[in-house]
Amino acid sequence: MNHVGTQELTTKRLTLRKLKLEDFHDIFNNWAGDKEVAKYTTWYAHQSEEVIQEYVKMVVRPYNELNYYCWGIEYQKNLVGMISVIQVDEEAEVCGIGYVLSKNYWNLGLMNEATNCVVAFLFKQVGYRRIIGWCDVANTASSLVLSNVGMQLEGTLRQQIVRKDGTYGDEYMYGILKDEMT
Repeated sequence: MNHVGTQELTTKRLTLRKLKLEDFHDIFNNWAGDKEVAKYTTWYAHQSEEVIQEYVKMVVRPYNELNYYCWGIEYQKNLVGMISVIQVDEEAEVCGIGYVLSKNYWNLGLMNEATNCVVAFLFKQVGYRRIIGWCDVANTASSLVLSNVGMQLEGTLRQQIVRKDGTYGDEYMYGILKDEMT
């Protein structure tokens, strides 16, 4: 593994960059305070910017660590989402990715673009061998993102998650190997 830390990445339309403490207002207004965005996440919509300020402090603190990867997604100079590496198994050279996008920017292909960029970076620059992603089976948009970046549906984990309404939900598990990246 060749950990290099969160590097600024660019695509045709996006800049993926480190978050800054002053981003808390945009994070709260664009997605973290939105119940619709939080519907399929592990967290509930936040009720105040103060909570987000503390969250952002936690996110930016480890940026000096070379094995830490978390990007804010900028589109037309607006911070519209986040994408990060989660659930790492260094020995197996496997990591997971998680992401969130403001609903004002859904259906523009932005998350496909950001995820493609991050997956390519993690394979080519860092050296992961396998990348995984997972989502509630009801979250068709996230399922499409994962398949659009070349991940294969590897299985369904039955009643794996507890939804916010208290029901149990199935979860799709996707994965892609380095040699499958086009």
